[in-house]
Amino acid sequence: MVRDRWEPGTLERLAAFYNGCRYGYEGWQGWRKSTDLRRLAACFESCAELGLLSRDRTVLLDLGCADGRVNVLASYFVRLSLGIEIDAEILAEAEPRRRELEALLRTQGLTPPPCNLHLFQGDSLEAETYQRIRSETGVCFEDVNLFYTYITLHDRFAEKIAAEAAPGALYLVYGFSQVLPRYESLELEVPDVANQGIVALYRKGGGLKFFREW
Repeated sequence: MVRDRWEPGTLERLAAFYNGCRYGYEGWQGWRKSTDLRRLAACFESCAELGLLSRDRTVLLDLGCADGRVNVLASYFVRLSLGIEIDAEILAEAEPRRRELEALLRTQGLTPPPCNLHLFQGDSLEAETYQRIRSETGVCFEDVNLFYTYITLHDRFAEKIAAEAAPGALYLVYGFSQVLPRYESLELEVPDVANQGIVALYRKGGGLKFFREW
């Protein structure tokens, strides 16, 4: 079972912590959006049970990671959890919040996040950002097999994934409910992940379809 990998209540406490941190530096665009981690945790658990995630093989990239909350959650499910944020002041919130969460989890006897998380300041559409990621982690764009984004710039990111990602790469898009977009060269794999009514999963054609049992 997926939940055997951490103490019961860990992800619920993590989600409650970050969902309570809905405000911070607003960024140069003047607005701030946040993923509901309670709902996303259900999506990750469902994907893991379906064999779509592997702690030994999955490399996740959040293409607009903000304070890194999705990366922290994902770190329990994947081999590497990478994130890119264009706004340095928003990204600066990530480390102090992660440390606060880790201390909170430890005091409550819960499982702290694994040490497999790397966040980078930069533009997710620029090659230079991926050169730095490769230099620091050894991971190139083609090594990423799970991409994540809030709906902002989802179409631009889909174009990059279709053009440059490896066959079989997954694309998890948060923020859609009734009307789902179609992307060239990406197949709609799961229209409503975990019946949360907000996350859709796409796949680039070809490649490995399922990992072994998680």
